[in-house]
This record gives sequence, C-alpha cells and structure tokens, in this order.
Amino acid sequence: MYYQDDFALRFGDEVELHEFLAGVEEREWWKRYPSRKLEVLTVSGNEELVDDINGENAAVLMDTLKHTQLMVRTDEGTYLLGNTAIPTLCRRARISGSALSDVTKSILAQILNECLKVSKGKALLHFYEGKVRAVVSGDERDYTILHMQDVFMAASAYINGDFDKVSFQGGYTDHTITSAAWSVSDGRMLDAYRDLLKQYGRLADSSLSTEIRITTSDVAASGVNIAYSIHEGNKSLVLGKGLKTIHRGRSKVAASRLAEVEENIQSIFQYYKESLLGVKRLFDIQIKYPANTMKGIMESVGISKKLVAETVEKFRLESGDQPCTAYDVYCGICQVLLFARQKNATDRMLIDLEEDISVCASRRWKDYDMPGQAA
Repeated sequence: MYYQDDFALRFGDEVELHEFLAGVEEREWWKRYPSRKLEVLTVSGNEELVDDINGENAAVLMDTLKHTQLMVRTDEGTYLLGNTAIPTLCRRARISGSALSDVTKSILAQILNECLKVSKGKALLHFYEGKVRAVVSGDERDYTILHMQDVFMAASAYINGDFDKVSFQGGYTDHTITSAAWSVSDGRMLDAYRDLLKQYGRLADSSLSTEIRITTSDVAASGVNIAYSIHEGNKSLVLGKGLKTIHRGRSKVAASRLAEVEENIQSIFQYYKESLLGVKRLFDIQIKYPANTMKGIMESVGISKKLVAETVEKFRLESGDQPCTAYDVYCGICQVLLFARQKNATDRMLIDLEEDISVCASRRWKDYDMPGQAA
C-alpha cells in the first residue's frame, strides 16, 4: 500500500506515528548522481529496464503507469518516478510552468533531458517504497537531509514534557508531507491570549485551548514548520504564519540543521507569544466593509469561491456586516475550516487550508476594505 502515489494515512495515536516514521527511516535511502547524467524515460516501451518486472515491482510499475508514467536512468540502474519527484526534478532541471503538465509524457521527458544535460553539480535522489520520491540538489549547503523521525521525536519530547494538559490530536502522512497536532491547555499560553483580549475589552471562552502543529516533508515540499491555533468550542483561530526551518541554508551537515530544528521546538512558547503580536495588529485595524474585505483577502490566497461565499454569508448573518476590526474579520475567515469539515475535506486539504488562512493574517487589509456588494 505504501508504494501507491496516492497513499495517505492518519494516526490517532502518538506511538503509531513514531513507529511508522521509524519504519520509513529503515526503508528509505538517498544517493547522489551527477545531474547531467540523469536520463528521464517513459515507462511505456521501456518496461524491460525495471528490475523484477513480474515480481515485487509489478504492482509498483502499474501504479507508476497510473500516475507519472516516467522513470529515471542513472549509471547504476533505472528507477520509477513517484508523483512527488516530478516537481523536484523540474526544479533541478531549472524549468517551470503550467504547460509542463499539459504536454505528453514523452515530450516532458525530452524537455527534462535537454535541460538536465546542461545542469551543474549533483542531484540527490530520495528512494522510498520502490520509487524515487524526490530529486533535489546534491550539495548539502542547498539541501540537508532531516529524517522525519528525529523531528517528531524532538517535538513529542518537548511538548509533552514542557506543557500542562497535553493531548495528541492526530497525525497525517502522505508522500508529500507529514503533520501532527497536539492540544495544549497550558496556563502560560492561555493567559497570554486572555491578557491580549482584555486589552481590548474582550473575554475568552472557558473552553479555550491551544493547538500546536508540526509539519515537515522529506521531498522538499516543506521545511519543518511550527504553527499555532486557538480553539474556543468548535471555533478555531489560526495564529498567522508559523515558524519555519528550511532544509537548506548555511548549515553544512544534518546535525547542525537538526540542532536548529530542536532549538526552534524548544522555543515554541516564545514564538507563540510573537504570533500573538500579529493578532494584536489585527485589533488595531478598523474595517469599514468587512464582507468585501473578507471576500477579497480569502480569494487572494486561493481559497475556493464556494467556501469563500459560504464563509462570507455566515459572517454577514452573525455580524450584520457592520464596521469592525480586522481581528473580527479574521475570526470569520477562520470559520472556513468548519465548512470544509462539513464537506468531508481530507486531513491534507485541511492542513493546506490552515496554511492559506495563515497567509490572510499578513495581508494589507486596507487594500481590500472597499465599498460594493460582495457576491
């Protein structure tokens, strides 16, 4: 099952998450090759190049034909390409554009090969469950391997050891990202939010709790991201852009990059307080036309028009579309998560939606505060 490009798994138990990630580390491997010597081939017509085509690789081959239909040849062998490998391979070949998804697989292979021929340096290939899952820069200064098991073990140890009343809310993994969330009812965190509300004459619900989410990827889709949200009953408030540690940069070895991740994890409370400053900024922005502002900001980050319409309508019914603060509008935007859940959005869709919402918080709100009828 794990070999399938559309594989996804949810964890209700923290131990299950760690056991799974330990298995990933045992089964994955990494290898560097000169970029210019990589050759992309279509699977169709080259099946004989795949080892054990009628054995264990038969199912993996069929899944590849269903998805990418491509493989990559190195000087050591030929390997099937998973979905997540294509965007990284395009970046390695220094090509981009929506047209790449519209051309035939054979034409895409030709384009990639011509560009790879003039690529410099080495490519780092990530192998997992019978396929290449990523093709990133082979220079450790550009991409540092961070094993997900190390990241989540550090997160679990710190969150469970440093905060009061912690409960694991669930984890999620596919071939692109892995994410886990913890609900934290910690006095320091809750009091910091309550104190902020008091400054503006507001009170928090007694059911208040904080959620900490850690998200990362081993296919260059994400760094190590720490995000926060506040929960009051069934309502959520995403606390803007989270803290991110990228896989590339000054650190030359994985140990130093992992140390940076661990340092960020140990600073969760400090960065949480900084995130609240972003919320404070929203209190200080007055909005004359909240429905229009909400609609414009949500659409600017790519949230679907149907979800936008439902969220704006709910806000109108509850607030009457009267002038208010950007904080009030942002709280309304966060309710899009409720509509998405009602539509049975997947865990991955909800994680992506939380990221979209967090971008809304840092928008130039006055640019969207205009009169007119929001559709």
